Amino acid sequence: MSPHQTTTTTTTAGEKNAPEHDLPPIELDSSSTELQLRIYEQSWKKVSARHPPGSKENPPDRETLAEFSSTILERRLADVVRHRREAKLADKSFSSSLSANGGGGGSGAILKGGKATLKSSSQLSLSLLHNNCDRILLTSRCRSQLRKFVKHIASMYHDNKYHGLEHAVHVTMSANKLLEMLHDGSVESLDSSNEDFMASEPYLKAQQSEDDSGSFMRNGSKFSTSAAAVSSSTSHSAAADQHSHTYSDTFAKFAFVFASFIHDVDHQGVPNARLVAENDPICNIYGRISVAEKHSIKVAFRTLNESDYDEFRSTVYETNEDKLRLHRIIHSLVLSTDIASPERMRETKKRWHEAFSRPVPEHGPLAFSRLSLAGKYTSTKEIATVQASKLQLVACDVDNTRKEGKYEARGELFKKRNSMTRTLQMDGGQTVEYFASSSDEDDIKIALRHSVMLETMLNVADVAHAMQSWELFCFWNRKLYEELYSAFKAGRSDNDPSAEWYQNELDFFRLYIIPLSEKMKKSGMFGDRGEEWINNALRIRDRWKSEGKQVTQEMIDAVRTDYE
Repeated sequence: MSPHQTTTTTTTAGEKNAPEHDLPPIELDSSSTELQLRIYEQSWKKVSARHPPGSKENPPDRETLAEFSSTILERRLADVVRHRREAKLADKSFSSSLSANGGGGGSGAILKGGKATLKSSSQLSLSLLHNNCDRILLTSRCRSQLRKFVKHIASMYHDNKYHGLEHAVHVTMSANKLLEMLHDGSVESLDSSNEDFMASEPYLKAQQSEDDSGSFMRNGSKFSTSAAAVSSSTSHSAAADQHSHTYSDTFAKFAFVFASFIHDVDHQGVPNARLVAENDPICNIYGRISVAEKHSIKVAFRTLNESDYDEFRSTVYETNEDKLRLHRIIHSLVLSTDIASPERMRETKKRWHEAFSRPVPEHGPLAFSRLSLAGKYTSTKEIATVQASKLQLVACDVDNTRKEGKYEARGELFKKRNSMTRTLQMDGGQTVEYFASSSDEDDIKIALRHSVMLETMLNVADVAHAMQSWELFCFWNRKLYEELYSAFKAGRSDNDPSAEWYQNELDFFRLYIIPLSEKMKKSGMFGDRGEEWINNALRIRDRWKSEGKQVTQEMIDAVRTDYE
C-alpha cells in the first residue's frame, strides 16, 4: 500500500454519512486518505482506534469504529479486484503473445508455474490505467453497501465491556497490521527483484523508497495452547515460498480481516459453557461445541445474503468457487478462536501436528523443508483450556481418530492416509469437502499448512494486546475483568473473577501467549520481524510480575466501587 498511489478508499471525514451517489468509486490510482494513513502508520505496539492507545478518555463511538473497519475492508476488497484484473490481463496478454508468435511465448508474457503472467506488475497496472473500464475497482454502490453492511454488523455487537464492537475493531486492525508485517519482514532467499511476487497489491515500503529517497480471555470462549513450533531446520527458501504464497493471496487476506470483524458478533458477554448450562436457544441450533462462534458465522453470512448487499456480495463472490472459499476460510478462522473447548483444542493440536510434523517435497506454492513439533512427540499430551477465568489442563489423545456428528456445524473431521480433510455444510444444505481439492496428499498438506498459519495469525490478533504494549494490555485486561465481574454480579457466572486474577495472568502468558508468539517467530513467515511478538510478550509478562499485584488490586477496588 502506498500513501501516494494505492488501491484504496478515497473516503474523507465528511463521507461517513454520505449518500450512495456522493461516495466516489475506488479507482486503481486513488490516493490514500487521512484515516488510511493513520491506520498504516500505527506500529504494531500502538494499534488502536483510540488516541493515545489505551486511553480511557474520549472513547470512539460506533460510527467511528465502523469507519475504521470499512476502510480496512474496502482496501482489502479493492486489492482482490485489482488482482483478478491483473490475472485476466496476464492471461489475455499471454494468449495474444502465443497467437502473434505462432504459439511461442512472446516478449509480453512468461509462463511460470503453469500460469501466464506479465513480466512485471508495473506493466499490468499501466495496462489497466489505460483501460477506463478497468480503472474502477469498487463502484460507489459497492462502497455504499459495504459500509452499510459494516454498520449493520456493528449494530449487532452488544455493549459488552470486552466482547463488544471495539474489541472486534481492535482485532480487525491488528489482523490488518499482521498482513502488512508479512511484507515488512524481509525473508532471506526471497528475491526482492521478483516483481511477480509483488504483483498482488501496491507496496508502501517500496513506494516510500522511490518517492522519499531516503485476556487473557478467561471467559471460556477464547484460549488455546496447541503450541507446535517449526523446527530451526526450515530452509530460508522454503520460508520465502510460504511467505510469498500467503502474502500474494489477496482473497484470503480479505477473508482474514472479514473474519476478524465478525468473529464475535452477537456475543452475549458470557462463555460457551454458560450458554450450554443455561440451555440458551442457540445451543439447540449449533449443539454444545463452539456455539457462540458458529452463531457469529451464521449471523454474518445471513446478513451478507440480504438483498441490500447484492453488489457488495457479487464483488466478493465473482464465482461460486469464491463463495465456497470465503465460507470455508471464515469457518476455519472463526472456529479456531474458541480456545475454551477441549474438543476444538484437540482438533487444533491434531491439525498443527498434521500440517507441520512431516516433510513435503520442496515444490508448489507452499513448499517447505522438514518441519517438526517442538520437543519429542508423544501420543498423549495435555492442552490448556479456560473456563470462567480458571485454567484447566485436559488430556489430549492426539493419535486417535474421532468422528462427531454435530461437529463443525454438522460437519465432521476425519483422517485419510495421514491427510486431514473436513466437510462443510453451506447455505442451501449442500455439503462440500475442503483441504482435499486434490487427491495428492502433498497438495492437501500444503493447503492445510496455509489454513493453519492463517488461524494462528487470527489467534494472535484476538489477543494482540498481550503482545503489543503495557498500556494496551492493561486497558483490555481491565475490560475483560469488568465483563466477567458484570456476569458474576448478574448471576450468569459462579466465579468471582477477582480470585487469583494476578496468577491467572501469569498462567495466561506461560501457557498460551508465549507459545503462540514463538510460533509466529518459528514459522519463518515474518522474516526479521519474527521476534517482535515474543519480545513484546516477555516485556509485558515481566512487568506484570513486578507490578501486576498492585494493578490487580487497584482494578478490583475501582470496579467494585463502580458496581456499588
